[in-house]
Amino acid sequence: MIWLKWGAFTLVLAAIVHWVSVAYTPTLIMSRAMSTIAANTKGTNTIGHGERSTAASRTIVLPSPDLLYSTCTYDVSRRPLKIVTAAPADTYWSVAFYAANTDNFYVLNDTAARGQPATIILVGQGQTVPPQAEGTTVVSAPTPKGIVLFRTLINGDERLADLDQQRRAAKCDPM
Repeated sequence: MIWLKWGAFTLVLAAIVHWVSVAYTPTLIMSRAMSTIAANTKGTNTIGHGERSTAASRTIVLPSPDLLYSTCTYDVSRRPLKIVTAAPADTYWSVAFYAANTDNFYVLNDTAARGQPATIILVGQGQTVPPQAEGTTVVSAPTPKGIVLFRTLINGDERLADLDQQRRAAKCDPM
């Protein structure tokens, strides 16, 4: 009988530990990532442009040396954020939005943007913005804080300086 009680206790404890891990680990991971990125980009709602990734790079999880990364930690709890993408020609680029629990909730790439820069207004829950220019996309963030990740493919080392200059045209500014 005592083994049955210990077995039940162990199963209940394992279920609780599993549930807590699944529920809170993504938020803890993102919190750490947002803190690191904000420290490297001079704060929240500001874009930062990283150097080309190396084997020692770890600001972005599993970075690729073939991509240039720019990041922006967002906080739309008080006001919306205006994101303007760069649009380097003849190479892949994307901008991806991640909520505080690691969920990816919006992505735009060069193909969908038809090779043109794009303007995205990121709003918090319950926020509204006045009508925007044609072509502007309004995206609702599921959490007040998160990360915007810009990626640009280096499709030739001879283009590195040009691609770096072009990607630096991206903006991440409060409205």
